[in-house]
Amino acid sequence: MESTEYLEELLRLFNLGKGAPIAAVLEKYLEKTLQIKFQRIIVNQDILKEEFMRFHEVFLKLLKIYQAGDKKLEMSLFSSDQLGKFFYNQGVYALCKDNYLQAGEKFHEAYKLNKHNVFLLIYLGIILTVRKNYYAAEKYLSDAIKRDPNYDDAWFYAAENYFKAGNFRKAMEFYEKAKKLNPAYNDITFRIKECKEAIAKKQKTGKKDTLLRKLVRYIRDAFEK
Repeated sequence: MESTEYLEELLRLFNLGKGAPIAAVLEKYLEKTLQIKFQRIIVNQDILKEEFMRFHEVFLKLLKIYQAGDKKLEMSLFSSDQLGKFFYNQGVYALCKDNYLQAGEKFHEAYKLNKHNVFLLIYLGIILTVRKNYYAAEKYLSDAIKRDPNYDDAWFYAAENYFKAGNFRKAMEFYEKAKKLNPAYNDITFRIKECKEAIAKKQKTGKKDTLLRKLVRYIRDAFEK
């Protein structure tokens, strides 16, 4: 059994005191993790990532303590909306820990309950890009852009997916859109430069292939004559 001092220390993170019911813990946990500062993709933002992970880990510890004290957490305690948010948070946490398999499972559970969460759509796209399933990733990221066409992260990660799929022109178009929406977006200029270099290299290789094919045809025709 955990000490009273330890329990009170965990509860203080959610501005709660001794004896707080589990329903209040759940409400405060969701309130903390759904703050506006977390309402963007945080996997590459170390400070936000660490803070989010702290909230999630403390909530899980509290659940364990409450269950050990015979205050069992029933799934019915969660409303459908709360359950969707909890699954989403579990997915974000798993992705922050680089556990892509578990993240995908949790995000898909959340997707069953809410197909309109733009951040969820982007995270699903990110996971599929990592798995090199670029076509499926494109679908989720395109849905995210349709859901919020002014959200720069949606354009950025869609561009990342196109770049890794080898569609450099489309990637550059989407990077430029992300930069227009958020001029302060880190690494966009470098990404656009990479696209231009990749396009130039592809064009150069294509010309070489064309000359090679012409040479092969010339030699073949000479022998046939």
